[in-house]
Amino acid sequence: MTSLNRVLAGAIVCATLIGNSIADNNPVDEKWWPSEFGPNDQAGATNYITPEKRLAAVSLVKQGEVATLGMPYHARMPLFPGRIYSLSIPGGGTPTHDLAWSGEHYRQTFMDELVTAQIGQVGTQFDSLAHPMIKIQGQQAKGWKDGNYLYNGQRLEDVGGPYGLKKNGTENVGSFFTRGIIIDLVKLKGGNLPIGYAITMADYNAALKQAGIDDAGQGDVVLFRTGWNDLWRNNLEKSSEQAAADNTLFNSGGPGISPAVCDHLASRKIAMMGADNWGIEPYDFDSKGDWPTPFTEVKEWAYCHMNLSARRGIYLFENLDLRDLGERAPGEFLFSWAPLKLVGATGSPGNPIAAW
Repeated sequence: MTSLNRVLAGAIVCATLIGNSIADNNPVDEKWWPSEFGPNDQAGATNYITPEKRLAAVSLVKQGEVATLGMPYHARMPLFPGRIYSLSIPGGGTPTHDLAWSGEHYRQTFMDELVTAQIGQVGTQFDSLAHPMIKIQGQQAKGWKDGNYLYNGQRLEDVGGPYGLKKNGTENVGSFFTRGIIIDLVKLKGGNLPIGYAITMADYNAALKQAGIDDAGQGDVVLFRTGWNDLWRNNLEKSSEQAAADNTLFNSGGPGISPAVCDHLASRKIAMMGADNWGIEPYDFDSKGDWPTPFTEVKEWAYCHMNLSARRGIYLFENLDLRDLGERAPGEFLFSWAPLKLVGATGSPGNPIAAW
């Protein structure tokens, strides 16, 4: 990407953040719990997916076509800094289990694998309501204890621990069987979006019009195709050096969804928002000189995480494979998926299905 394009993209995201932030994004003066589903709720926005919603979603399947939406997990996929992924075969490639079978010349053998990873936070990754938090300090006068606050006012200092969270873990999510829509910016713009590009409400509405579909409704899943993870789609076919270079670019930012669009979808009470980038929001850390050095002081770079998930219980799904869906599917479809019931976990890997 040229320096000029990077600067222009950075300007777009900065303008969007400034123009659409809610007052200072103050999480203290706005009381954001208890949830509308009650003070003890841990499921969040899957509560919007009612039996009636599921039956309506079934009616969207007319051709019997499907697309799977998960990217492959492998050693050359990009890992956001500090995260790891490793798959190995115990025994170095020999059978993990070698057990008796009838007769002298036969045995029954089995292969296993050992995966070491932040399993819910690498590759195609689903964020449970145990992942994003708003940290609040020095607000005791307003009735707040210092701490890291999760969905529905759960404080990490009260529910956290080294072996999982006691509240909001992935086992509480339930399932997604509902209407899905794709906001296909690749189709709308005639190509993949550049790093830092912030998807605006004008973009969102134009994509709806192009697809001939209605706006997102309560309980829907909304997926944004930007083309960004085409950078690592074919990493296993590249040299290790080229894959590493493309992963560095991928991790240095990406196009994403602006605060205005996130706020709109929050008002529509969707169940989940997903994208084919690694972090939902638009980033361009490199243009600010923050990459690969620490970037923790880039303000509000996880705006949608805080305002959708932490405040409202709306889920996020990252690094989805949306190319086949965008090229073959209509704008709306049946979206079906359920996370692994990892007790106390912050997320889950997955391979959702879209059917139409």
